[in-house]
Amino acid sequence: MSLASVASAPSTDQCSLAVPRQGHVLTTVSEKYAKPIRTAVAVLEKEFRGQDPVAMSQFCLKRRFREPGAWVVRSEAEKLSWTLVSVWLTGFVTERIEAGAGIREAAAWFFDGLPESNPAVLVPSHIAHQADIALTECANAADYFELLPYVLDPHGPGSRLSVRRNAETSTAWIRKRLEGVYYTPADVAEFMLRECVRGLDDLRTLPTILDPACGTGVFLRAAHKMLKEIFPERTTQSICEKAIFGTDIDPWALDASAFVLLSDCLLDSVESALSPVILWHRLRLNLACVDALTLDPPLRANEEGTDSYSEIVASLTSGQLPLLGEAEQYDERVPLSHLFPTLRNVGLTLVGNPPYSTLGQRTDLTILNRRFASLGGKAGPTSECYPLFIEQMVRLAQAAPAAGTLVVPLSLASNIGTQYAETRSLIEKTPGSWRFAFFDREPHALFGEDVKTRNTILVWNRAKTDNEAQIHTGPLQKWRGNSRATMFSSIRFTPIAAPIRPGIPKIDGAYQARAFELLVKRRDRLDHAFTGIYRMPLAEIAEADDSTLFAGATAYNFLNVFLRPPADVLANAPALSEHPLHAMCFPSRRAALAAFAILSSHLAYWWWRANQDAFHVTRGFLAGLPFGKDAMSGAPRQMLAESGRKLWSHIHVSPVLSVNRGRVSLAYSPNGFDTVRSDIDKTLAQLAGLGPAIVDELQHFTVHSIRAEVRADLSTQRCERKNDRFN
Repeated sequence: MSLASVASAPSTDQCSLAVPRQGHVLTTVSEKYAKPIRTAVAVLEKEFRGQDPVAMSQFCLKRRFREPGAWVVRSEAEKLSWTLVSVWLTGFVTERIEAGAGIREAAAWFFDGLPESNPAVLVPSHIAHQADIALTECANAADYFELLPYVLDPHGPGSRLSVRRNAETSTAWIRKRLEGVYYTPADVAEFMLRECVRGLDDLRTLPTILDPACGTGVFLRAAHKMLKEIFPERTTQSICEKAIFGTDIDPWALDASAFVLLSDCLLDSVESALSPVILWHRLRLNLACVDALTLDPPLRANEEGTDSYSEIVASLTSGQLPLLGEAEQYDERVPLSHLFPTLRNVGLTLVGNPPYSTLGQRTDLTILNRRFASLGGKAGPTSECYPLFIEQMVRLAQAAPAAGTLVVPLSLASNIGTQYAETRSLIEKTPGSWRFAFFDREPHALFGEDVKTRNTILVWNRAKTDNEAQIHTGPLQKWRGNSRATMFSSIRFTPIAAPIRPGIPKIDGAYQARAFELLVKRRDRLDHAFTGIYRMPLAEIAEADDSTLFAGATAYNFLNVFLRPPADVLANAPALSEHPLHAMCFPSRRAALAAFAILSSHLAYWWWRANQDAFHVTRGFLAGLPFGKDAMSGAPRQMLAESGRKLWSHIHVSPVLSVNRGRVSLAYSPNGFDTVRSDIDKTLAQLAGLGPAIVDELQHFTVHSIRAEVRADLSTQRCERKNDRFN
């Protein structure tokens, strides 16, 4: 299969259990399937807790080559329990054990030829029987195969939705949030890998793929699947052994990843000559328990221990488990080639979903401060973790051609904090092609309805000839779950020339790119036109004068901007929202009307979504809007003030009162008044030299942005007509 055909191939089947969609929540489904797995683990772990840890340790599956060691500590009882159940699950999903076979039969199959390594001998018959009873609930092998990376997650059931159903799951949910652990849907991982591989210059040889926070192997499985399509002549085993690598701080997550890849290997049409336990160990050699932030690029010279690694591989090839080496002491940094000797002098492709968490109380904050520019010299427990993974992606993939793709929070694009600005500076200084796709959290989110996050997918490719950064961006995708496949296939990228240290604009197409580049250069700003800005509670707006303009601190389908409303609007409200509004003071009523027109325009809404996080409306955004005194004088002010008067006369009679937790909020929507809004856009476009074509572009942008909110009672035919009109 050619690279072009792979890159354009459809992603994972949208009916897959591993893909969220409307009415199908990935964590909920995974928790349902994982319940008998966890029950069996609990039965075994209770038995193992009463046994000698030293004796149990001899039966734990272990990596046979050097490994820095775990940050997440798990007992021998827990690891052995998960191992035995995973052995059974691997045999079950690959149909290598007979229907009805239990833990002991599965272990005999897995440890074929190495009975002395079989931990099932530690399990009394009645305990094995209890675990087997729980596992009889696992009925569909194909379903469990799809969900393998998720049902092997050791955290247990816990999500935003699960807590609503069962408060006892809050402990696991809190731990997941603290550690920044989120399930990556299969279609997200596959889209990212395809986009990343599509940017490689040459695929005559296998690319080397590394996930530095691999968890239970979602990206590793997606990588193998994609490479198998590109290189169908290769066996799954050879692809996994030569091209798929991962690190994580949790030893069980790595063991689980090895079981996931083992299942893929065993389902290959080519039968492996190795016993399952030997093949598992060969796969586990490519996975190392280490904090990815302590890794350094591979050394180019030969390192001590390379011969030892070759001996281990040879021993496994002959069907023998080599002896475990003695524990090694590591310095504060670990070269990647020290863990994976085959990664020396190769171009790397780094992929993954790094932790969405803070650094926490680490002992090496000073070292990280020296090592990572993305910390801005201010490393602390509250510093975000994911920007360091972006920098690690660039640091570790030193040898061109190199590539990487990560899915991170939207704050990479919109947060103005030092750490984020430094990360964006690093990006624009790093040669190669950088592409950014952005995803809103409403109506439906990228990770599904249980994980309401706004996300950025970044894709980086660097060829040997690249000597500067090329930035390509896209719009903030806003979509419904039943159009998920369409969303991935329709993503496109637009090149921009503007600096990104202040933020990465979310724009779509040449018209928007040109408009952005012109507007970002304008020196005039809205704060040059108003006399002050402060926060005012909703209860006090009736006391404001008629030259004060209000703006809500949050927005979605429109910027909530209004003048002093009629006195009776809130007269019967039981309790008013305590979230203060932005109050902007202008020297006259006409100036306030002109500013109201500006902020109600399609252009202002587009500018907000392009530069902000599509939720918060900040003081900085309002003050920095690129229209100020030049829009408040002469003919522009006259036209804008008149348009503002017309618009306010239309919308002030239709206040939107919403109640949240017993408190009333007030909003006024300009949507539906496109004629007057387009007149405003024309005035602003002429003032900024944007050209007349941008007016229609901005109106279409607004419709496209809010159409995902089409209610379910609208017919599919009507929705399709609307889509055809604006695509």
